[in-house]
Formats: sequence, C-alpha cells, structure tokens
Amino acid sequence: MICIGPAKSDPVQTYYQSPGLRELKPVPLPEQHQLRDDQGAVQSVAALADDRGNRYWYRRIFTPVCLTGECRPVDIGIYWTFSGKYLGIAVYREPLTKTDHSVFSPVDYAMLERILQDEWSDLREYTAEELVDSPNPGADTLDGVTGATKQAVAQAAVKDAVYTTHTIWHLIHDGEPEQLNLLALKIMNEDRGLMHRLLNVDPADYRALVLDGVVSGHLAPDTIVQELILEGLTADDVRYRDRCISAFSRLDVSNESVQNRVADRYPLLAPADQTRLLGAIQKATALSPALRARLIGQFTENAQPWVLIRTLRLLEAQKIALSDKERQLLSSMKTGHDALRKTLDAFLSAR
Repeated sequence: MICIGPAKSDPVQTYYQSPGLRELKPVPLPEQHQLRDDQGAVQSVAALADDRGNRYWYRRIFTPVCLTGECRPVDIGIYWTFSGKYLGIAVYREPLTKTDHSVFSPVDYAMLERILQDEWSDLREYTAEELVDSPNPGADTLDGVTGATKQAVAQAAVKDAVYTTHTIWHLIHDGEPEQLNLLALKIMNEDRGLMHRLLNVDPADYRALVLDGVVSGHLAPDTIVQELILEGLTADDVRYRDRCISAFSRLDVSNESVQNRVADRYPLLAPADQTRLLGAIQKATALSPALRARLIGQFTENAQPWVLIRTLRLLEAQKIALSDKERQLLSSMKTGHDALRKTLDAFLSAR
C-alpha cells in the first residue's frame, strides 16, 4: 500500500523526523506529478513549497522491508529537494525496528541518516535477494531471512536492520533523483517565472540545477540564464565556473553581444578554460571585431602555447582573412615552442 501526502497534514504520530526537516514548513501545492518506482509502477509524488518559495518533492510510502513477511512494514515520508537530492525522512505510526523487533535508538537513526545521505552507498549494488549469503543450517536469522549478512552490506547498514536500511535507501536513491530532476527541469521550461524566482531564492542550489539542465539539453537557456552563464565564466567558485563554461556551448555563440562579453572576460580565464571556450566558439558563423582583436592580440603577449595553437585552429576554421597589420603581428612573433611554430607557419603560408 502506498500513501501520498505531506507529513504536516497527517493525523498519525510522527516517531522520527530528519534534523533537516525540523525547521522546514512546506505546504502542498495543488499540482501532482508521477514517477516510476523500482518495479516500474507509476507512483504519485507531491510538490511542496516553503514560505521563501523553495520547492521540494514528497512521497509517503507504506511498504514491507523483508522477503518473508516477518518484518514490520514501514510507514515513511521521503523528502527531496527540487533537484532530486535526498533531504530527509519522517517515520509514522510506529518507530523503525530491528531484527528482534527492538526499536531504533537515536544512535541508529543517526547512522541511518549518514547512510541515506550517501547516494553512492554499497547498497546500490545489491538487490534484496543478494543481501545475505546462501543460508546454512543453524545460521542466525537476519531481518527475517536465514543466512549471514554479506560483510560489505553489513558495514553499509544499521546494525541488525539490513533490510530496513536497504529498502529505504533504494526508495530514495534508485532512479527517483533522476526522475525528479527531469520533472523539475520540465516545470522550469514551462514556467520561466518560477525558474527566475528560484534563482533568486537560493542561487547556489538552483543555479546548479539550471546549469546542469542546460548542459544536458533538457533546459533551454533564456536571457536570464545566458547572463548567469556569462557572469559565471570567471567565478571564483570552481564548480560554478566549470558548469558555466560547459553550458556556454549551448548559447548562440555566433551572437555578437555574447562574443563581446567573452572578449571582456577572456584575459581573466585560466589557459585550460580559455581552450574550452575556444572549442565552443569554433562553431560560430563569424567572430565579432572585439573577440577577433582579443584573440589575435594574444600573440603579442606571453600566452600559453597550446592556447595559441587552439586559437589558430579557430581562426582557420573561420577562414579568417588577415589584415596587413594582423599578418605583421603574427609574422613577428618569436617562439621556441616547436608545435606552435609549425602551426603558425602553416597558418600564415595558407594566407
């Protein structure tokens, strides 16, 4: 049996709530969405929002946790961020229990939280049937199944609660985050106003969702997202900058204003980042005067040789006809770098 609905309106007792949820006061939104569970069945997931406008996902589930029916079923609510990352759980009706039916202690819940926050837990590699080794006569019963718990699984689960831990972890992480992420991107594609508001609510979290959506092709960039990408090309935050450089290729790189913004920021970029941008710009139909001047001007500076080689390949792809001043500038460059010298000579001889 599967129940859907936020814990706030649930009349039954809540025995446990993740620390991250205790100050959270989300309310259900009228919209309902669907995802597929581990068995491929369609299930509903509720959309929630807090008073700041942050968005979340919620699903309530009542399910058995072992294969024999001897374990008590669990009644839990699972919360995810809008991007599909695990946020927390709530335990309803009765507390979680172990093999001997003793209830989870605070230490057990703390251990469970650490496990659930690990999206790459060893539990990912095992089905419920694979959690224990082949049963032997006289073996202890673990979570309702006769056999010894596999060592790797035992280390990745709450002690004496392997099946409970495995079941909850898979309900949270086995396909759900990816589906919820795509749902969020679909909603933002359809409601640009919502996307813009979310970027203002919590820039660090939502800009990662937006930029990853642009990179994957699931979210079309608009003028606000374009500005986010261009501003982020020289960001101090390494991950943010990397996402922006990756997303840059999804912009209209032939647009003159886009190229002019790149020309302004280009000297501030590390050589590796310059090379990545040059690769994206190579598909442009033409170069703006400002970007052309910036790129050719590198040859009078102490630029990294491989960046200059990449620049020459870009100019070659654009079939650039050099002015007399540009030809003189390139011809006068002196370098002891063999690959750059060879590439530069070939480029000039073709013109």
